[in-house]
Amino acid sequence: MLNVPTQPPTGSSALRLQGPAPTVENIAAFLQCGALFAWSEDRWIIAWGEPENLAKPCSERPSFYAPDFMLSETRPWKVYPHAAAVSPDGLAQQMPVEFSSRVWRGFNASLFAATFHEVENARQRGELAKAVPAVFEHSDGALAATERARALRAMANLPAGLMPYGHWDKNGGCLGASPELLFEDDGVEIHTMAVAGTARAGSAPDEMMEDAKERTEHTLVLDDITAQISPLGSVARGATRLWRIGMLSHLRTDLRVTPSRAVAFDELVTALHPTPAVGVAPRAAWREWVPRLDHEDRGTFAAPFGLLLPDGTSRCLVAIRGVQWNRHATRCGAGCGLVAGSDLSRETAELRLKLAATRGNLGL
Repeated sequence: MLNVPTQPPTGSSALRLQGPAPTVENIAAFLQCGALFAWSEDRWIIAWGEPENLAKPCSERPSFYAPDFMLSETRPWKVYPHAAAVSPDGLAQQMPVEFSSRVWRGFNASLFAATFHEVENARQRGELAKAVPAVFEHSDGALAATERARALRAMANLPAGLMPYGHWDKNGGCLGASPELLFEDDGVEIHTMAVAGTARAGSAPDEMMEDAKERTEHTLVLDDITAQISPLGSVARGATRLWRIGMLSHLRTDLRVTPSRAVAFDELVTALHPTPAVGVAPRAAWREWVPRLDHEDRGTFAAPFGLLLPDGTSRCLVAIRGVQWNRHATRCGAGCGLVAGSDLSRETAELRLKLAATRGNLGL
């Protein structure tokens, strides 16, 4: 059972356990049908049992927001009969240990090359300034409960900044650790971020900060997000910095809004999703361009994934750096930003790097 937080969600003690930790039986049920959200570095919210799928969040219970990328689901909210706040280490210690291997088939580089050239032609016609096509690696079979347990153990030891998330049942699910916060609302301030531009973590900081292509890509995302949130209130924009997370480095700029009025969760989703970090710029035609450029439906890849608590505080991630599965297959997705100055071989290498980092983060 959750104790209602009395502090902003970024605080290390924002959520505390009330009563005993989940039992062995609870953990077994969680691995079969459950949800996970990293509320802070030392507190994950887990839920288990058969959820209610609702059109609106529940005012009395933690509500998980889990739509697809296109926001096509009429009941995107999941409310579970049981929920608890746990420490990542404590949860990892309760995960069963069983090792298995999974074979992955790489994405189709030829199809990606065709998309690359289509984006370049659209850019030259003035239709797009940026696009982020998605590709997927595939593997046979559903992600078994034992593999979910292994992924949860691995995610408990990830670098700060990667935020685990997921939900699953007997038919499938998604599981990952995202570096990208879509928004956080503590009732006083709304926090969001522009995360765009990627390099291997060993790259020289000055090289990436001064790279014209990376700066162009980041600026497009940053300016778009600023324009989307400015109508909500006063915006404070932080300095752009190099952000190293595991195998990867990104350019990151934080933005904070002091809203002039109460802003609902779904209003923030509508304002921000999808940012040009995962969609297109200009964003107005994203519903046309994303399906046109992707060679398979994204499902939950890069969709918003959020948690709203009964006191009104909320967090919402961008569901990247993860896997999704059904009864028959599992896939791992990645995207890359194509702008003026993009190079096909460099973007292809970035996709492979992101996919490798994701599989490594999840122990897969």
